[in-house]
Amino acid sequence: MNPLEYMEKNKKNMINDLRTVVEFETPSYNKKLLDKFVDFISGYLEENLKCVPEIIKSDNTGNDIKCTLGSGKKILLLTHYDTVFSEGTLKERPFRIEGEKAYGPGIFDMKAGIIQTLYALKYIVEHSEFNRQIVLLMTSDEEIESGFSKDIIIENARDAEYVLVMEPSLNGKLKTERMGVGTVKLTVHGKSSHAGLDPEKGVNAIIEAANIIMEVKKSGIAGINFDVIRGGTRSNVIPDLCIAEADLRFRSERMVSDIKNLIENIKPVNPLAKIETEYNIRPPMIKTLKSQELFMRAREIAHEKLNMNLEETSVAGGSDGNFCSYYAPVLDRLGAVGDGAHSENEFIYINSMPERTALLYYLINDL
Repeated sequence: MNPLEYMEKNKKNMINDLRTVVEFETPSYNKKLLDKFVDFISGYLEENLKCVPEIIKSDNTGNDIKCTLGSGKKILLLTHYDTVFSEGTLKERPFRIEGEKAYGPGIFDMKAGIIQTLYALKYIVEHSEFNRQIVLLMTSDEEIESGFSKDIIIENARDAEYVLVMEPSLNGKLKTERMGVGTVKLTVHGKSSHAGLDPEKGVNAIIEAANIIMEVKKSGIAGINFDVIRGGTRSNVIPDLCIAEADLRFRSERMVSDIKNLIENIKPVNPLAKIETEYNIRPPMIKTLKSQELFMRAREIAHEKLNMNLEETSVAGGSDGNFCSYYAPVLDRLGAVGDGAHSENEFIYINSMPERTALLYYLINDL
């Protein structure tokens, strides 16, 4: 039975397993729920892949999972199991199937990609086809910039022959290049006072944060957007604290330097204000000659084995693949076909799962 036939035969099992993993809610900031999923998936890996996974423990985020199969030249498979959805979202929008689509929180980004990865590996295990070392890394904090997982990802990418990232596809297209992404967090410390009796004795932290935001806006520097601001306690109290957070999108480290220089050279309205800046940066996923060669070979394999036409694209969104491209060629967006990531309408096309899973098998086996 060839890989596609195997996946088609197991499509119902894939969907059942997909329902199971979607019904484990895994918000990035909820360690209790994340670790609950790790307990489940560890057992799944032992039972189905005959692999005793390494649990890489974190004090604050969820634990990461590493599963190593075979020996030889190393292929790194990257997945993440955290989602952007808060606990309780599943009650509002439970897993459901409507026609050719399956819906549920995190199903597209990237629970379906996890299932496709596991079934490609199941086929390899059941047919004893190990011509490489395959390292599966499942991380817990991709949606919050991978602060814990970053060093683990880089360590595993350093000696990889290539890296396959199971992020959801863009209308079936793969990614060979991504912009860098990150966040800027401003913490402004002012001084509280009575807003009516002694406003001049206070230092308004919100005004200071707003001044920085407006100066950044006036500068015309692209790629930075302040989207969150929190400050103040009561309407009659001058606020002594304000926190503002911005999203960053950039193509080069020079752009990040320009943004840092701008922010850190803005003078406070009130010289008594104190401003702290914190940056969390994920570098661009660079397109190299080797990554282009990798894509071209993947396209040949897809056409030869599945009569599939693979296309490539470049996007602004980041992934854990961004960390890897400085050490090994990367193919990203090998996961589910669907749409609506991070939205209430997130879905996948069920009928695409067998073909995309067979594609992953062939890429692991034939590249």
